[in-house]
Amino acid sequence: MKQDNLNLLQNIKRIEVSDLLYDKIVLKIEQNRINTVPFYKVGIAASLLFAMIISQLFMISKSEKMNTPSIGKMINLVEINNNSLYHE
Repeated sequence: MKQDNLNLLQNIKRIEVSDLLYDKIVLKIEQNRINTVPFYKVGIAASLLFAMIISQLFMISKSEKMNTPSIGKMINLVEINNNSLYHE
């Protein structure tokens, strides 16, 4: 059975294709290759983005630790209203 299939394929007439068609196919493949971004560049961009996010979180946590004692000082600076006139 396999031999019959191979014989059928041998009987197919070949057609002549112009060189222009081959050039178009090669050009299309090259254009697709040009439009793709290499994987290592994606990895570099992702690692830089991750490093920036981590550094921002680190800076935010540092600034919150530094601002915690100053909040107590700022409460003393804010004038507190005395509403004793309303409770006579």
